[in-house]
Amino acid sequence: MKLTRENLRIVLVDDDENDCELLRAALSEAGFTHPLKRLANGGIALEYFKYTKATGSLVPHIILLDINMPLIDGVHALHRLREVSSFRDLPVIILTGTDDPAKRRQLANLGIFRFLKKLTNCANVISALDDFIGLYNQEAACSAPRRDFAFLS
Repeated sequence: MKLTRENLRIVLVDDDENDCELLRAALSEAGFTHPLKRLANGGIALEYFKYTKATGSLVPHIILLDINMPLIDGVHALHRLREVSSFRDLPVIILTGTDDPAKRRQLANLGIFRFLKKLTNCANVISALDDFIGLYNQEAACSAPRRDFAFLS
């Protein structure tokens, strides 16, 4: 199946309702028509992924993950997600308000697709998603597709 803006399954993990609505509108306007699944924090995200694994539900193609959230933050959630073999290579775009180099290194070691400044505008997120779609389709066209999109930025 060729991946497009219309069928890309995205999970957004972010506690900021305003940022989520801004991103949802920008994605819709850009032609991302598959419903965006929003989870309000890392704890809910971990439960969601546990459920998808247990039920065999469709796993998203990519996660947009805020790192500064209450209860379980994005860094901790990503650590826990990477411990599960079926989610080890799931592409993640980090959305953050910080530009901390130490945080970037810590997250790079967890295999992220992109590290983006949080919603200064949504064009950077849309561009990263388009890059992901292109790489996904390129890999799918190969005889032995891979899913390890880590460290591409």
